[in-house]
Amino acid sequence: MDRIVAAEVTALNAEIFVRDTAGKLSRQFMPFSPWCLAEKGVSVPEGAVETALSGTAPLNRRFEFSSLEVYENALPELKKTPGVLTVRDLSCQFFSTSNLRLFAGMDFNELVRMQFAVTVSADEKSVEAIEVSDNRGFAARFDIDNCGGELEILAAFNAAVKERDPDLIEGFNIFRTDLPFLEKRAKKLKFTFDCGRDGKGFSSRKSRFPVAEKQISCTRYALYGRHIIDIYHLLLFYDAVHRDFETFELEYLKSYFHIPENSGICDTVRELSALLLPASFYKCCTLPLNLQDAVLRGSGAALDALFIAEYQRAGASVPYPEEARRFAGALTGAGEAGVYHNVRHCDVRSLYPSLLLYLDRAPVRDELGIFLKLLRQLREFRLNAKDRAKAASGSEKQRFNALQNTFKILINSFYGYLGFAQGSFNDYALAETVTAAGREILSKLAQKLEALDAKILEMDTDGIYFTMPENSDSDFDMQIISVLPPGIELEFDAVYPAMYCYKAKNYALLNADGSISVSGAALKSRALENFQRRFIQCVLQAKLTGKPDLIETCYSELKTSITNRTIALSDLVKSEVLSDSPENYKRKQNTPGFRRSAPYELALASDKKFRAGDKVEFYVTGTKAKLPVVGNSKLLSDADPAVRDENSAYYLNKLDDLYNQFK
Repeated sequence: MDRIVAAEVTALNAEIFVRDTAGKLSRQFMPFSPWCLAEKGVSVPEGAVETALSGTAPLNRRFEFSSLEVYENALPELKKTPGVLTVRDLSCQFFSTSNLRLFAGMDFNELVRMQFAVTVSADEKSVEAIEVSDNRGFAARFDIDNCGGELEILAAFNAAVKERDPDLIEGFNIFRTDLPFLEKRAKKLKFTFDCGRDGKGFSSRKSRFPVAEKQISCTRYALYGRHIIDIYHLLLFYDAVHRDFETFELEYLKSYFHIPENSGICDTVRELSALLLPASFYKCCTLPLNLQDAVLRGSGAALDALFIAEYQRAGASVPYPEEARRFAGALTGAGEAGVYHNVRHCDVRSLYPSLLLYLDRAPVRDELGIFLKLLRQLREFRLNAKDRAKAASGSEKQRFNALQNTFKILINSFYGYLGFAQGSFNDYALAETVTAAGREILSKLAQKLEALDAKILEMDTDGIYFTMPENSDSDFDMQIISVLPPGIELEFDAVYPAMYCYKAKNYALLNADGSISVSGAALKSRALENFQRRFIQCVLQAKLTGKPDLIETCYSELKTSITNRTIALSDLVKSEVLSDSPENYKRKQNTPGFRRSAPYELALASDKKFRAGDKVEFYVTGTKAKLPVVGNSKLLSDADPAVRDENSAYYLNKLDDLYNQFK
């Protein structure tokens, strides 16, 4: 069955929502029994049927429950029982034991998407307006003028969701602001939302999800038969890869993604969703996940769900993860700092997945051979999608590009899964073997380049930046490629007029169009204040274009404006997002090794109630050039524009440090 836009587990079965090619929605019920996996010898819960699974792995029993109620009653005890594996999301359970997947056979543009944004009154005590739009041309604003009161605004929004019947509801930062506030006001006004496809309202639960090296806390919201996506989360994942954003403010994001300046919040959300959500949408066509999980689950957890699903469909037992351990990583290296011209970059295409296929190696506990089978299938799917994208145009080209990009992400996740601590089929020895092979290949490439008198500037995991030797001939590329084993492909993907190497993994590239691309936290970290970013940008521009006088000019202007306090206070501000609540921070104060933090201290002392996920903007006060920031800082919102009290000596010292670093 294709074109499933949602699936929900009910008391005795699963309800499937299907949208046909004409856009009409229909409902179907399918048999489904909630389940969990267990070792042999674990007592079968009352109301469950035990099924033996093939293979030698320890989780070789599946308990299938007679109803959702029986399963939920047994769940608390199951979670405490050794030798039991539960899959939390019920739709994931359903997809894992069926041949069905969300959105299979659909294009992203066929999904009915509704955007909304809540405007809160100046005193933050009531809903002033709710704007709504969808991707079928609908737009409305519900406010006091056209509704008559706050209760009527909530009712109008609720009615619009029911009438327009979206498959997906999306907004910006709605899990942290809009939905909690609507929930709070509805409770106060005794209003009941019933805009789910079961006639019920929003449900919520506390959750955490990984973004790069951080764990983000949030409240996740759900609505029966519909998906809810917070675009802010997609932006977090995007920035974790690109590290480009200066801020997460919508006005900045419109400029970054070239969204028209006059776009309202709903229009901006719709455009951002169209850019960032298709990868997760198409991921659902392969993985046994709902859309929210496809966005928020890490790649390791997503692949683990896929592998467990394949084993369940085959009636096979599942192993436990190997205990986590360290192993040697990729080869990295950097040449001398400085500016270089006519720089080339070569990149081993999908190095680690290609090595897995070349070595023909799968995790040792993958008894069914699912790992390599799926890797080969996804690779074929991606190549097919790439070929079809080249031959297509318009929306078809967009669709196949989104597909091939999704498959690329999944393919590249296979190696990372080997070292995923919670992965049922992880394999640290194989991960070690693959990285060793990767280091060998990159070493051979480097040795060949140096033998041909190329100068290596930067080397990391699967790519090398280098300057071409003088008098290189037309066979240069082929000589480099000759050192690669069969099935491993090298791509010479770019030439840059100039490159500034600062230190390992920190460099800037001058592109052919005159723009500058920056890599590395030392050159573009959001931990830097705005004036530091401006100075670094000036330094990079000066070095890459051969105009050293720009550095002195910029330094002098910044020094004068800081000394005279004519610099905008916002240029001195540091912004930090609270990853934890101030209350939790306070509770940890007496624990060993606790370190005080200025943003949390300021949040606790403020009249405003800060929560996890809130941004704290502050600047340093005092008179000494070197002093602790904790106890010598102030919220930007508390600053008096008429009485400048920033610590000029502190900021001049930071500017001098930067200036001396780049001399």
